[in-house]
Amino acid sequence: MPDGRPTARPTDARAPFGLLRRHVGLVVVLVAGLALRIAMMVAYPPALWFQGDSGTYLRHSAEWPAMPARWTYPWLLKAFEWTGTVASVVALQHLAGLALGVASYLLLRRLGVGPWPATLAATPILLDATQLTLEQYLLTETLFTTALAVAALLLVRRERPGTLAALGAGVAVALAMATRPTGVIAVGALLLFLLVRWRGWRAPAAYLLGIAVFFGAAFAGIGTVKGALGLEGGKFLYGRTAQIADCDRLELRPGLRKLCPTQPLDQRPARPDWFIWNRDSPIRNAERPEDLDEFAREVLRQQPGDYLAAAASDTARYFWPTPLAPTESCLATWWRPQPAPTNWAADYDCVPRTAGPDYQWRPAPSQDVEPNAASRFLHAYGRYGVTPPPVLAAMVLLALVGAVWPRRGRLRLSLIALLYAGIGLGIMVFSVATSMFELRYGLPALAFLPIAAALGWQRLRSTPHPTDRPTPADGEPVGPTPADGKSVGRTPADGKPHGLTPADGKPHGLTPTGEDPHGPTPADGEPERPASTTAESNGDHDERTGDRGHGASAVPQRG
Repeated sequence: MPDGRPTARPTDARAPFGLLRRHVGLVVVLVAGLALRIAMMVAYPPALWFQGDSGTYLRHSAEWPAMPARWTYPWLLKAFEWTGTVASVVALQHLAGLALGVASYLLLRRLGVGPWPATLAATPILLDATQLTLEQYLLTETLFTTALAVAALLLVRRERPGTLAALGAGVAVALAMATRPTGVIAVGALLLFLLVRWRGWRAPAAYLLGIAVFFGAAFAGIGTVKGALGLEGGKFLYGRTAQIADCDRLELRPGLRKLCPTQPLDQRPARPDWFIWNRDSPIRNAERPEDLDEFAREVLRQQPGDYLAAAASDTARYFWPTPLAPTESCLATWWRPQPAPTNWAADYDCVPRTAGPDYQWRPAPSQDVEPNAASRFLHAYGRYGVTPPPVLAAMVLLALVGAVWPRRGRLRLSLIALLYAGIGLGIMVFSVATSMFELRYGLPALAFLPIAAALGWQRLRSTPHPTDRPTPADGEPVGPTPADGKSVGRTPADGKPHGLTPADGKPHGLTPTGEDPHGPTPADGEPERPASTTAESNGDHDERTGDRGHGASAVPQRG
């Protein structure tokens, strides 16, 4: 630099292009996901509307600061009321979907998964048509999924989560459970992950403290335990058990027998929620809400085999395609992009609605509208752009096999794979066991099962590890510590370090000229060339050293 000004390094101008080249797969999928979400907002403005639920959430948002059951989503709606349109909430939900995809990719790269498997794992949450459609609805699924994903990410992103990370994870998982009770699965799974992996009490205690603080505040505002936990009585479990209840052989008191279905077992509706919402359901004979809980408990106690068989059969439908009953196929159209979901009066039960132009708790009026180009494209895309059930089954299988395969890869990858597989699978099983099979209820698993599968794959292809010791915390000695409390390698009792120079005063290993055969020691401030390790590779290309991270150790680039 003859004029005294620093000159740019030749690689600086190429740095953004190098970054883009390393993550080109994610960039392509991310751009496609963004384009699809923009098309959704153009096709179905300002938001899609699910009859019953969407109106209830908006009505409760108008009652702020009251805290009804499942108050979290109404409060989110209230926070954006100043915009004057629910399109602002939908835009936030679409951004959350994109963020989930990017976070999945970055987490997997941090854990050593290559760029293309990581991109493949992020694809379902970014491009799945059902995911796109649910983000366009005024429903709780996106908030629930995001809160669960944040809770898990806070605990797995570092080798040993700190106190603040554990506290934040507790608050996030409590938020998820208050949004949908299915989140109770993640509460237990994340706590077990902390207890199994790390010795000590700080992280688990901080995690439980976050949960307690959140639900304590909710209880103070709502005043009931069920409301604070997001529970709304036993009507959903009643619908689940009423479908299989064989009242001819059940021992029930007279007040409960009035809740028995009138149809024979083989002629009952395919959807358990028929017994909740239909005007002909015996649920209307309940004298008090507690009767629904008691009826469900009696069926579970006296027909446990029938209940488990029904729950297992419905859970399997998430992993293998089965024909839908007429009532099921009707509602399934709500979770796929439709040509023009506006003329809903012609088919009240099967045609989705759109929200009104403002924050009113009623949908837009039914009207005949020609499909626009965006809705026609999305309707065609929705026929094929979904994650097939057998692919979900393959994800679970790959995650479990990779996690339990003996002495392959690092133990940390195994535990994280089991955690994510457990949360994803638990969401599906719990929703079926307490309610019914519904694509909408199982959709949050897309944020967990692909990550679990990618980690299972990474562990299967890794070099066998005979041991897996956790990284010591700051200030702890590296290596084993003997009983006397002194770390291995300390100076002996005479105060002289091991390996002193001989009598001539010269250290061992120097050449006659006094130079170290291993090379000079870098001066202060100069970077050292990193040593090859067997730690998890992040797959990145080190431009400075020429090393590539794929494999058990970095391999020098030849050329």
